[in-house]
Amino acid sequence: MSIKDKPVGFAIIGCGMMGQRHVEILRATPGAGVVCVFDRSQENARKFAGDAKVAATYEEVLRQPGVDAVVIGLPSGLHAEFGIKAAQAGKHVVTEKPIDIEPSAGQRLAAACEEAGVVCAVISQNRFADGTAALKAALDRGDLGKPVLARASVKWFRHDQYYTGSDWRGTIRGEGGGVLMNQAIHNMDLMCWLLGPPVSVKGLIRSNREVMETEDVGIAAMEFPNGVLATFEASTSTFPGFEERIEVHSQIASCIVEKGQIVYWKHAEDKPQPIPPSFEPPTPGLSAKYELFQRQYRNILAAIAGTEPLAVTPQQAIDVLVATKAIY
Repeated sequence: MSIKDKPVGFAIIGCGMMGQRHVEILRATPGAGVVCVFDRSQENARKFAGDAKVAATYEEVLRQPGVDAVVIGLPSGLHAEFGIKAAQAGKHVVTEKPIDIEPSAGQRLAAACEEAGVVCAVISQNRFADGTAALKAALDRGDLGKPVLARASVKWFRHDQYYTGSDWRGTIRGEGGGVLMNQAIHNMDLMCWLLGPPVSVKGLIRSNREVMETEDVGIAAMEFPNGVLATFEASTSTFPGFEERIEVHSQIASCIVEKGQIVYWKHAEDKPQPIPPSFEPPTPGLSAKYELFQRQYRNILAAIAGTEPLAVTPQQAIDVLVATKAIY
Protein backbone atom coordinates (compact mmCIF):
# COMPACT_ATOMS: atom_id res chain seq x y z
CA MET A 1 0.00 0.00 0.00
CA SER A 2 1.39 3.41 -0.95
CA ILE A 3 1.42 6.36 1.42
CA LYS A 4 -1.28 7.93 -0.74
CA ASP A 5 -3.51 4.90 -0.17
CA LYS A 6 -3.11 4.83 3.60
CA PRO A 7 -6.32 5.41 5.58
CA VAL A 8 -6.81 8.92 6.94
CA GLY A 9 -6.16 8.84 10.67
CA PHE A 10 -8.80 10.63 12.72
CA ALA A 11 -8.76 11.82 16.32
CA ILE A 12 -12.13 12.20 18.05
CA ILE A 13 -12.35 15.14 20.46
CA GLY A 14 -15.30 14.87 22.83
CA CYS A 15 -16.59 11.42 23.70
CA GLY A 16 -20.24 12.17 24.29
CA MET A 17 -23.11 10.95 22.13
CA MET A 18 -21.85 12.63 18.94
CA GLY A 19 -18.25 11.57 19.49
CA GLN A 20 -19.30 7.94 19.87
CA ARG A 21 -21.32 8.23 16.68
CA HIS A 22 -18.32 9.49 14.72
CA VAL A 23 -16.15 6.67 16.03
CA GLU A 24 -18.63 4.05 14.79
CA ILE A 25 -19.02 5.70 11.38
CA LEU A 26 -15.30 6.17 10.77
CA ARG A 27 -14.45 2.62 11.81
CA ALA A 28 -17.02 1.38 9.29
CA THR A 29 -15.81 3.61 6.45
CA PRO A 30 -13.05 2.38 4.12
CA GLY A 31 -10.21 4.88 3.87
CA ALA A 32 -10.65 6.10 7.44
CA GLY A 33 -9.36 5.00 10.81
CA VAL A 34 -9.63 6.15 14.42
CA VAL A 35 -6.15 6.71 15.81
CA CYS A 36 -6.81 8.66 18.98
CA VAL A 37 -9.64 9.83 21.26
CA PHE A 38 -9.75 12.57 23.87
CA ASP A 39 -12.30 13.67 26.44
CA ARG A 40 -12.01 15.54 29.70
CA SER A 41 -13.34 12.30 31.23
CA GLN A 42 -10.77 9.55 30.64
CA GLU A 43 -13.44 7.03 31.63
CA ASN A 44 -15.71 8.20 28.80
CA ALA A 45 -12.85 8.07 26.33
CA ARG A 46 -11.88 4.51 27.29
CA LYS A 47 -15.44 3.22 26.82
CA PHE A 48 -15.16 3.14 23.07
CA ALA A 49 -11.49 3.80 22.34
CA GLY A 50 -10.85 0.18 21.37
CA ASP A 51 -7.30 0.01 20.01
CA ALA A 52 -7.13 3.80 19.62
CA LYS A 53 -4.84 5.86 21.84
CA VAL A 54 -6.55 7.62 24.76
CA ALA A 55 -4.85 10.99 25.03
CA ALA A 56 -4.47 12.80 28.33
CA THR A 57 -4.45 16.29 26.78
CA TYR A 58 -5.46 17.93 23.52
CA GLU A 59 -1.81 18.85 22.95
CA GLU A 60 -0.99 15.14 23.10
CA VAL A 61 -3.64 14.49 20.42
CA LEU A 62 -2.01 16.99 18.08
CA ARG A 63 1.41 15.40 18.62
CA GLN A 64 0.13 11.86 18.15
CA PRO A 65 1.70 10.08 15.14
CA GLY A 66 -0.81 9.09 12.50
CA VAL A 67 -3.39 11.77 13.30
CA ASP A 68 -4.24 13.45 10.00
CA ALA A 69 -7.61 14.97 10.96
CA VAL A 70 -9.45 16.02 14.10
CA VAL A 71 -13.20 15.55 14.62
CA ILE A 72 -14.57 18.08 17.10
CA GLY A 73 -17.63 16.86 19.00
CA LEU A 74 -17.44 19.44 21.78
CA PRO A 75 -20.02 22.02 22.85
CA SER A 76 -20.65 24.42 19.97
CA GLY A 77 -18.89 27.37 21.59
CA LEU A 78 -15.58 25.46 21.55
CA HIS A 79 -15.56 24.40 17.88
CA ALA A 80 -13.45 27.24 16.51
CA GLU A 81 -11.03 27.32 19.46
CA PHE A 82 -10.13 23.64 19.14
CA GLY A 83 -10.35 23.65 15.34
CA ILE A 84 -7.87 26.51 14.99
CA LYS A 85 -5.35 24.67 17.16
CA ALA A 86 -5.75 21.58 14.98
CA ALA A 87 -5.29 23.58 11.77
CA GLN A 88 -2.17 25.26 13.15
CA ALA A 89 -0.81 21.78 13.83
CA GLY A 90 -1.44 20.84 10.20
CA LYS A 91 -4.52 18.68 10.84
CA HIS A 92 -7.68 18.63 8.76
CA VAL A 93 -10.72 19.77 10.75
CA VAL A 94 -14.16 18.17 10.90
CA THR A 95 -16.55 19.84 13.29
CA GLU A 96 -20.11 19.14 14.28
CA LYS A 97 -22.65 21.81 13.40
CA PRO A 98 -22.71 24.73 13.86
CA ILE A 99 -19.22 25.84 12.87
CA ASP A 100 -19.26 27.86 16.12
CA ILE A 101 -21.75 30.06 17.95
CA GLU A 102 -20.33 33.31 16.54
CA PRO A 103 -19.74 34.04 12.83
CA SER A 104 -16.48 35.81 13.64
CA ALA A 105 -15.17 32.66 15.32
CA GLY A 106 -16.23 30.60 12.32
CA GLN A 107 -14.38 33.01 10.05
CA ARG A 108 -11.22 32.68 12.15
CA LEU A 109 -11.45 28.89 11.89
CA ALA A 110 -11.98 29.01 8.12
CA ALA A 111 -9.03 31.40 7.73
CA ALA A 112 -6.75 29.22 9.88
CA CYS A 113 -7.59 26.14 7.80
CA GLU A 114 -7.04 28.00 4.55
CA GLU A 115 -3.70 29.34 5.73
CA ALA A 116 -2.61 25.85 6.81
CA GLY A 117 -3.84 24.26 3.58
CA VAL A 118 -6.13 21.80 5.40
CA VAL A 119 -9.77 20.85 4.89
CA CYS A 120 -12.39 22.49 7.11
CA ALA A 121 -15.61 20.44 7.03
CA VAL A 122 -18.82 21.04 8.98
CA ILE A 123 -21.18 18.10 9.47
CA SER A 124 -24.40 18.80 7.57
CA GLN A 125 -25.47 15.27 6.77
CA ASN A 126 -29.06 16.11 5.78
CA ARG A 127 -27.83 17.48 2.46
CA PHE A 128 -27.01 13.88 1.58
CA ALA A 129 -30.56 12.57 2.08
CA ASP A 130 -32.17 11.27 -1.10
CA GLY A 131 -35.11 13.69 -1.02
CA THR A 132 -33.20 16.89 -0.32
CA ALA A 133 -30.47 15.98 -2.83
CA ALA A 134 -33.13 15.27 -5.47
CA LEU A 135 -34.88 18.58 -4.76
CA LYS A 136 -31.58 20.47 -4.99
CA ALA A 137 -30.86 18.86 -8.37
CA ALA A 138 -34.35 19.75 -9.61
CA LEU A 139 -33.92 23.37 -8.53
CA ASP A 140 -30.50 23.59 -10.20
CA ARG A 141 -31.98 22.22 -13.45
CA GLY A 142 -34.81 24.74 -13.33
CA ASP A 143 -37.49 22.06 -13.13
CA LEU A 144 -39.51 24.13 -10.66
CA GLY A 145 -39.12 27.37 -12.54
CA LYS A 146 -38.88 30.33 -10.15
CA PRO A 147 -39.75 29.37 -6.55
CA VAL A 148 -42.09 31.84 -4.87
CA LEU A 149 -42.69 30.30 -1.44
CA ALA A 150 -40.84 27.94 0.89
CA ARG A 151 -41.20 26.59 4.39
CA ALA A 152 -39.06 24.77 6.93
CA SER A 153 -40.60 23.10 9.97
CA VAL A 154 -38.82 21.42 12.88
CA LYS A 155 -41.38 20.55 15.52
CA TRP A 156 -39.65 18.10 17.85
CA PHE A 157 -40.03 17.23 21.51
CA ARG A 158 -37.31 16.96 24.11
CA HIS A 159 -37.89 16.08 27.77
CA ASP A 160 -36.44 18.34 30.44
CA GLN A 161 -33.87 15.65 31.22
CA TYR A 162 -32.33 16.27 27.79
CA TYR A 163 -31.25 19.68 29.08
CA THR A 164 -30.66 18.92 32.76
CA GLY A 165 -28.47 15.94 31.85
CA SER A 166 -25.93 18.23 30.16
CA ASP A 167 -23.87 21.13 31.41
CA TRP A 168 -23.97 22.93 28.04
CA ARG A 169 -27.28 22.20 26.27
CA GLY A 170 -29.79 25.00 26.55
CA THR A 171 -27.12 27.47 27.68
CA ILE A 172 -25.98 30.63 25.93
CA ARG A 173 -22.33 29.90 26.64
CA GLY A 174 -22.47 26.29 25.44
CA GLU A 175 -24.85 26.46 22.48
CA GLY A 176 -25.25 30.15 21.78
CA GLY A 177 -28.98 29.47 21.55
CA GLY A 178 -31.53 26.70 21.82
CA VAL A 179 -33.60 24.86 19.26
CA LEU A 180 -32.54 27.23 16.46
CA MET A 181 -28.81 26.69 17.06
CA ASN A 182 -28.93 23.00 17.91
CA GLN A 183 -31.73 21.13 16.14
CA ALA A 184 -33.12 23.48 13.48
CA ILE A 185 -29.76 24.67 12.16
CA HIS A 186 -29.81 21.57 9.94
CA ASN A 187 -32.95 22.87 8.28
CA MET A 188 -31.54 26.37 7.98
CA ASP A 189 -28.59 24.77 6.22
CA LEU A 190 -30.97 23.10 3.78
CA MET A 191 -32.89 26.32 3.11
CA CYS A 192 -29.66 28.23 2.41
CA TRP A 193 -28.34 25.38 0.26
CA LEU A 194 -31.54 25.18 -1.78
CA LEU A 195 -32.31 28.89 -2.09
CA GLY A 196 -29.15 30.82 -1.18
CA PRO A 197 -28.44 32.82 2.02
CA PRO A 198 -31.45 34.95 3.06
CA VAL A 199 -31.45 38.67 2.37
CA SER A 200 -33.99 39.55 5.06
CA VAL A 201 -35.00 37.87 8.34
CA LYS A 202 -37.62 38.83 10.93
CA GLY A 203 -37.88 36.50 13.90
CA LEU A 204 -39.49 35.79 17.23
CA ILE A 205 -38.28 33.45 19.97
CA ARG A 206 -39.71 32.24 23.26
CA SER A 207 -38.28 30.41 26.25
CA ASN A 208 -40.94 28.29 27.95
CA ARG A 209 -38.85 26.03 30.18
CA GLU A 210 -37.19 26.86 33.47
CA VAL A 211 -34.51 24.22 32.86
CA MET A 212 -32.97 26.15 29.95
CA GLU A 213 -31.88 29.73 29.44
CA THR A 214 -32.26 29.64 25.65
CA GLU A 215 -35.29 29.37 23.39
CA ASP A 216 -37.40 26.25 22.88
CA VAL A 217 -39.58 27.95 20.23
CA GLY A 218 -38.52 30.15 17.32
CA ILE A 219 -40.20 31.37 14.14
CA ALA A 220 -39.15 33.61 11.28
CA ALA A 221 -40.38 35.26 8.13
CA MET A 222 -37.57 35.29 5.59
CA GLU A 223 -36.78 36.54 2.12
CA PHE A 224 -34.31 34.58 0.03
CA PRO A 225 -32.63 35.66 -3.22
CA ASN A 226 -34.87 36.31 -6.25
CA GLY A 227 -37.75 37.35 -4.02
CA VAL A 228 -38.53 33.93 -2.58
CA LEU A 229 -40.51 34.31 0.66
CA ALA A 230 -40.36 31.64 3.35
CA THR A 231 -41.43 30.77 6.86
CA PHE A 232 -39.27 28.96 9.39
CA GLU A 233 -40.58 27.34 12.57
CA ALA A 234 -38.75 25.34 15.20
CA SER A 235 -39.51 23.92 18.62
CA THR A 236 -38.46 21.23 21.06
CA SER A 237 -41.70 21.65 23.04
CA THR A 238 -44.21 20.32 20.51
CA PHE A 239 -45.48 17.06 21.98
CA PRO A 240 -45.20 14.32 20.83
CA GLY A 241 -42.82 15.55 18.11
CA PHE A 242 -43.20 15.57 14.33
CA GLU A 243 -40.99 14.85 11.33
CA GLU A 244 -38.94 17.76 10.01
CA ARG A 245 -40.25 19.17 6.74
CA ILE A 246 -39.06 21.32 3.83
CA GLU A 247 -41.45 22.75 1.22
CA VAL A 248 -40.67 24.60 -2.02
CA HIS A 249 -43.47 25.94 -4.23
CA SER A 250 -43.59 27.71 -7.59
CA GLN A 251 -46.23 28.54 -10.18
CA ILE A 252 -45.53 25.27 -11.99
CA ALA A 253 -44.54 22.79 -9.30
CA SER A 254 -44.51 21.92 -5.61
CA CYS A 255 -42.18 19.63 -3.70
CA ILE A 256 -42.39 18.58 -0.05
CA VAL A 257 -39.60 16.69 1.69
CA GLU A 258 -40.21 15.03 5.03
CA LYS A 259 -37.43 13.39 7.02
CA GLY A 260 -35.20 13.48 3.96
CA GLN A 261 -37.67 11.84 1.57
CA ILE A 262 -39.94 13.41 -1.04
CA VAL A 263 -43.52 12.87 0.14
CA TYR A 264 -45.22 15.17 -2.37
CA TRP A 265 -44.38 16.19 -5.93
CA LYS A 266 -46.70 17.74 -8.47
CA HIS A 267 -45.69 19.42 -11.74
CA ALA A 268 -47.97 21.31 -14.14
CA GLU A 269 -46.28 19.61 -17.09
CA ASP A 270 -46.34 16.19 -15.41
CA LYS A 271 -42.58 16.05 -15.11
CA PRO A 272 -41.62 12.96 -13.10
CA GLN A 273 -40.56 13.21 -9.50
CA PRO A 274 -36.85 14.07 -9.37
CA ILE A 275 -34.49 11.27 -8.49
CA PRO A 276 -31.49 11.64 -6.18
CA PRO A 277 -27.89 11.44 -7.37
CA SER A 278 -26.24 8.06 -7.12
CA PHE A 279 -24.70 7.52 -3.70
CA GLU A 280 -22.35 4.66 -2.93
CA PRO A 281 -24.14 1.97 -0.87
CA PRO A 282 -23.50 2.04 2.87
CA THR A 283 -21.01 -0.32 4.42
CA PRO A 284 -22.75 -3.65 5.18
CA GLY A 285 -23.90 -3.70 8.77
CA LEU A 286 -23.77 0.06 9.26
CA SER A 287 -26.77 1.33 11.20
CA ALA A 288 -29.27 3.10 8.95
CA LYS A 289 -29.15 6.16 11.21
CA TYR A 290 -25.50 6.64 10.24
CA GLU A 291 -25.90 6.32 6.47
CA LEU A 292 -26.10 10.06 5.72
CA PHE A 293 -23.08 10.74 7.92
CA GLN A 294 -21.09 8.14 6.00
CA ARG A 295 -22.11 9.76 2.71
CA GLN A 296 -20.71 13.06 3.93
CA TYR A 297 -17.57 11.43 5.30
CA ARG A 298 -16.92 9.87 1.90
CA ASN A 299 -16.99 13.37 0.44
CA ILE A 300 -14.68 14.65 3.20
CA LEU A 301 -12.21 11.84 2.53
CA ALA A 302 -12.30 12.63 -1.20
CA ALA A 303 -11.73 16.33 -0.45
CA ILE A 304 -8.72 15.43 1.72
CA ALA A 305 -7.41 13.30 -1.15
CA GLY A 306 -8.02 16.16 -3.59
CA THR A 307 -10.38 14.16 -5.82
CA GLU A 308 -13.65 16.00 -5.03
CA PRO A 309 -14.61 19.50 -3.92
CA LEU A 310 -15.88 19.78 -0.37
CA ALA A 311 -19.69 19.55 -0.47
CA VAL A 312 -20.21 21.76 2.60
CA THR A 313 -17.79 24.68 2.60
CA PRO A 314 -16.81 26.75 5.67
CA GLN A 315 -18.35 29.87 4.10
CA GLN A 316 -21.65 28.07 3.62
CA ALA A 317 -21.58 27.04 7.29
CA ILE A 318 -20.88 30.64 8.29
CA ASP A 319 -23.79 31.85 6.12
CA VAL A 320 -26.09 29.40 7.92
CA LEU A 321 -24.90 30.65 11.29
CA VAL A 322 -25.47 34.27 10.23
CA ALA A 323 -29.00 33.43 9.08
CA THR A 324 -29.76 31.66 12.35
CA LYS A 325 -28.39 34.49 14.45
CA ALA A 326 -30.52 36.92 12.45
CA ILE A 327 -33.67 35.29 13.88
CA TYR A 328 -32.51 36.30 17.37
